[in-house]
Amino acid sequence: MTTRTTLPRDAYVSDDVFEAEVQRIFLRQWTFVAHESQLDGPGAYVTDEIAGEGFILVRDDDRQLHALLNTCRHRGHRLCEEAHGAVRRFVCPYHQWSYRLDGSLTHVPGSPAQLEHAEWSLHRGHVQVWHGLVFVSLSESAPPPLTPALDALASDMTHARPERLKEAFRESYAIAANWKIVLENYLECYHCRINHPELCASMALDEMYATTDSWSGQYLGGATPIKPGHLTMSIDGGLIAPPLSGHAVVDGASAAPDSGFAIVPMLTRLICHVDHLVVHLLRPIDARNTRWETRWFVTDTAVEGVDFDIDALTTVWRATNRQDIPLCESAARGVQSRRFVPGPLHPELESAVGAALDVYRQLMDQT
Repeated sequence: MTTRTTLPRDAYVSDDVFEAEVQRIFLRQWTFVAHESQLDGPGAYVTDEIAGEGFILVRDDDRQLHALLNTCRHRGHRLCEEAHGAVRRFVCPYHQWSYRLDGSLTHVPGSPAQLEHAEWSLHRGHVQVWHGLVFVSLSESAPPPLTPALDALASDMTHARPERLKEAFRESYAIAANWKIVLENYLECYHCRINHPELCASMALDEMYATTDSWSGQYLGGATPIKPGHLTMSIDGGLIAPPLSGHAVVDGASAAPDSGFAIVPMLTRLICHVDHLVVHLLRPIDARNTRWETRWFVTDTAVEGVDFDIDALTTVWRATNRQDIPLCESAARGVQSRRFVPGPLHPELESAVGAALDVYRQLMDQT
């Protein structure tokens, strides 16, 4: 049997490899960006960035969502520097070129007669909404739709009525490591017993290995399993927020299963428990730097300080994220050794890493 390994050294340190990844993976793949509740009315927007490609997700006057590149078509100035807000139109601060909420050019000061406004709309991406969860692809051509995969692999999540969630908290982490080192670290728990006491107090480790052993392909289903007798992902297993709409706790047990969904290799990971949803996002920056973000969602009627406490809600994953940063950064420094060769992956404890790297190789035409 062929032994799966990690990738060659260049995959983790080469700027040329990273630029190829931008074109073949980052600008094509679907990624989670926002919940519809964060785009409630006309002109409401959020911004995000992947490998230096900034974009705006905005709702227009007809309540349609658009993904627009955050780059003026005149001289390239960023249109929005804020993480979120609301506007009537986008006006470039540099020379006042103005765009409608759908990205079409509407006004150019001193516009020459020969300028065809229709030819200078903002570049666009693609948007798909699944039960209130908004995903974006920056592909120039239409990518394969995402929602059929969600319907097939994450149908259990609909019991939690994700359209009725709101974001309670988010935290972003700068990691001095190639994005694939961060991905590999997240997808295995070979290192968890010694490094993640909070996570191991909550997670059913052996069951997690069994769950991920069957993973294959770009889209994956399933939750992070919690320990027997626990209701949710918390230190003591007790609820840390009100049950999500449609969920219930009966006789000390959840009446609906935990569920989840993942997209690899540029990771989007959704984990739905009885009382909250966690989203992990991987945002590559360059060949040696990555942004990791975790967001926590609760039911839209929950009140902070009354129905949930931020510290209790976020304890497990905030601790785990902080513990992972030095592990990833040390691995990144070690991989720069000129004598590094890809190491073997444990067939059970690191099977999810092998599955994700198989997808990576296919997308990079390295099979």
